[in-house]
Amino acid sequence: MTQEDYLHKAFLLSTKANINDIRPNPYVGAIIVNENNNIIGEGFHKILGGPHAEVIAIKDALLKQSNLSKCTLYVTLEPCSHFGKTPPCTNLILAHNIKKVVIGSLDPNPKVSGAAILREKGVEVVELFQSEIQELNKCFILNQMARRPFFQLKVAATLNGKIADRNGNSKWLSNSLSRQYVHEQLRHNVDGILTTAKTVIKDNAKLNIRHANEADKELSVVVIDPRLDLLKPENKDLEIFYPRVQSKIYLVTPLVNSITNPELQNYPIEILKMPFNNGKVDISQLSQILLEIGFYQILIEAGGKLNSSFLEADCVDELYLFITPKIINDNKAIGIFENEENQTLEEGKKMKLKQVIQLEEDVLMIYKKLN
Repeated sequence: MTQEDYLHKAFLLSTKANINDIRPNPYVGAIIVNENNNIIGEGFHKILGGPHAEVIAIKDALLKQSNLSKCTLYVTLEPCSHFGKTPPCTNLILAHNIKKVVIGSLDPNPKVSGAAILREKGVEVVELFQSEIQELNKCFILNQMARRPFFQLKVAATLNGKIADRNGNSKWLSNSLSRQYVHEQLRHNVDGILTTAKTVIKDNAKLNIRHANEADKELSVVVIDPRLDLLKPENKDLEIFYPRVQSKIYLVTPLVNSITNPELQNYPIEILKMPFNNGKVDISQLSQILLEIGFYQILIEAGGKLNSSFLEADCVDELYLFITPKIINDNKAIGIFENEENQTLEEGKKMKLKQVIQLEEDVLMIYKKLN
């Protein structure tokens, strides 16, 4: 087997983790190969605060042989070199005199310099970067590099790019398979949904996670609500106010306001006060605050104006575009992106197509932002 083959095995190990158990940590897998090219240790990071992949793999290897000095460690991410929830993995590698470490990707965390430390101590370090590892840890890498959440934009649109008619009606453009995909593949894997008060009120959106034959699951929601419309008495019965135990509604507003509606005073609502400019929230400041709260991956489900704001802020990291076999032949129907400013063809945003999925008559096209 080649070094790439061993790293791929470590990568496959890393994918066994549940992202909801390890976030904000990355997926990491590790294997130990002895001098006879046999895999004697395996491990992957399973739970936040638990042992790292290298620790598990080394412990597994020690059950088979006590001397690891002629072994090679293959790990998908650069070993940590600082004290966090666990001790540095570099210390353990050095303690067992492992002679060689092959790394599938560097850690973007500025606190980590594991490769350099190992080299200084005489360990042979090979950096063999793999695109599949980078893709798997795309959220972690962006969180560390940009200091903001990873934003996924979900849109269901007609063949001519309309997401609602001129009155804002959009239920249901997409079919049941598309909606199932949203719940099981998108909402299930994010920390929350970002939307607007207008969307919540118009659609009476519940914005939770619904699986067939399973109980509904809670999901936190961030609502751009400059006038705090959701707190008005006439909106107290909206479905978004379902009983919550593990989630919150965050209202983003420039207003200084307390929750005066007696029916919502004990409800898990948090006001995020921040500046707006011409009715638009400061996306950069909002992004930083959301990351600090613990939103590492967010799904945007909103209207054309908010979609446009995030696109112009260069914060649409992935676009999930569900195309339905319908046409709304009305130039006043609402488009995917609603921007009143002029933009030339040369100024247009370009994205890279990642995947196309057919969902009966609907087609899902997944795009990613170009770096």
